[in-house]
Amino acid sequence: MTRSWQIPTWTLVAVGLLLNIISALMTNFYIEGATQDANRLTQQQIANDKLIALTWQQVEALDRKKEFLLMMARVGEASATTMSLELASLVSSDLKVWLDEVPKQLTLVELPNILMALENIQAEQREKVNQLYIENLTLIERYASKSKSISMLRSLALFLQIIGLALVLSRDLSKRDYVKK
Repeated sequence: MTRSWQIPTWTLVAVGLLLNIISALMTNFYIEGATQDANRLTQQQIANDKLIALTWQQVEALDRKKEFLLMMARVGEASATTMSLELASLVSSDLKVWLDEVPKQLTLVELPNILMALENIQAEQREKVNQLYIENLTLIERYASKSKSISMLRSLALFLQIIGLALVLSRDLSKRDYVKK
């Protein structure tokens, strides 16, 4: 007499339902949370990219201001005249956006100091771009790691769901339940 070991069908169905519930909970809590974290990383990277572009525009604007000041200085030297009060006022107000202290009169004597101050601001802006770029590289690495984790969790959830469904379907495939009825 051989005795076969049989697991009751209801146990397989219960385990199958439990695996499906675990899969649903993983998807709802862990995978969705990880996906939101990955999206935040992407949004931060996009914001940094925009800030990098704006900062580079500022660096280029400072270059144009320096070129303008040099051009005005050369024109003044060539014509042996000084800048008109109206033009000097416009240039001073434009420089106040960037410099804390703007000389009352824009003269050739003050020009090297102004250019040096603008150069320092440009150096700060370039350093800001460098920091944002390094931060973006870090964000890209974190996003790749997060994406890998999400992919593994999705695969596990799908595996649990398939095994759970197979166990639930075992009830329909069990011949002995139909024989007993």
